[in-house]
Amino acid sequence: MRTLLLVIPALLLAGCSAKQQTVSNNTPAISVNQAETPKTGRSTEAIQTSSAESGRPIDFTFLGITPDKQNIAYRIKVNTAKPIEEVHLALKESDAGGKSLMDTTLVWQNIVKSTRQPIESGKTYDVQDYLYPGATKVECSLKEVVFKDGTRSSGR
Repeated sequence: MRTLLLVIPALLLAGCSAKQQTVSNNTPAISVNQAETPKTGRSTEAIQTSSAESGRPIDFTFLGITPDKQNIAYRIKVNTAKPIEEVHLALKESDAGGKSLMDTTLVWQNIVKSTRQPIESGKTYDVQDYLYPGATKVECSLKEVVFKDGTRSSGR
């Protein structure tokens, strides 16, 4: 029964990202419907994995919990021309007491309104995904990038 309770939210995270928004590389990477930058309780700075110096295929920025406390927000900027299949993120969510609510791999595939879209080179994607009920602290980091040819690039 516990496994079922963990699998259902994981599937929701992996497949349902209806609030996802796409922004081109010529536009500042902010969400049009977003009133303010999402913040976590930990810090006002976003956590970013930069590819400028390391040659990584994407820049990943975790923006934290949204102001309405219903979602998490993050930004993915594609820096490679090599076609990307999906991006794997390490996600940990806990409650105010520090109890772990979720520790899983979140798979981002650029699904908009239940339709998978291509992940395009040079674009920046602002994404909002499901926040587990009761979660007050979230850690999210880039785990790996999976390319269409089956090769992988570690996020570390």
